[in-house]
Amino acid sequence: MFIFVFGVVAAAFFIIHPSGRAILFPPLRDCRSGRGLTRILFVAFGICLSGILCVLLTISSADVRSDGDEIGFHLAGSALWLALTVAAFEFVGISVRDDVASRRNPAAAATICGLLVGVAFCLAGSHTGNGPGPEVVLACAAISTAGLFVSWTLFNAFAGIVDRVSIERDLGAGIRSAGFLGGGGAIFGASVAGDWISLERTLRDCSRFCWPILLLAGAAVAVERVIANRRLNQRTANYVSLTYAGIAFWVSLIYALRAWSRT
Repeated sequence: MFIFVFGVVAAAFFIIHPSGRAILFPPLRDCRSGRGLTRILFVAFGICLSGILCVLLTISSADVRSDGDEIGFHLAGSALWLALTVAAFEFVGISVRDDVASRRNPAAAATICGLLVGVAFCLAGSHTGNGPGPEVVLACAAISTAGLFVSWTLFNAFAGIVDRVSIERDLGAGIRSAGFLGGGGAIFGASVAGDWISLERTLRDCSRFCWPILLLAGAAVAVERVIANRRLNQRTANYVSLTYAGIAFWVSLIYALRAWSRT
């Protein structure tokens, strides 16, 4: 349900709404303030919360989806978690305040949109299945989000993606980063989905199902090195990056959906 709702709403937004198209191919002469990019982040934040709400209403723990107060509590907690992870992302290279609001960097905005989507998938997987209480949701969210952050750090260590996004302001790099973060979040979210049995079992399942992140990271590093050696005009580079990001994201989603069904 989350996948279909997010996919339909996000596709409609990026195709129909002018600010959605702007994040893919923004006319830099029109980026005189960071307000437009910040609005895009708020829209992405709302879409992600809508998807999490669908999970809470349908496939979350039985005692959660039958209680409106519990749904509200978990949704508020998810909103806080999304906000905190975006703030923490500053420590691994990309800042909303500095890169998006102050420097009006569309590549950074695209990257943070991918982060929001990836963390939303981590939260969606964490809320799936039955468990003893909110503490197990927090544990699963912490494990999956930490895995996503570690993957991003390794990706940057081998490809230098942060410099391309924040210093070179390469929109293509931002799009590719969004694909990596969104797809990685889907993989990690699926790896912690299902009924809670124990922390040891959750860690074992996570290591069992999250191995494709190594393939995703390897492909991302290879693509970065190939593109770095090619000279493409901005629009062509953006289309190539969008194609790569779409393939990486949807392949990860398909795997995540299959892994999700086995948990």
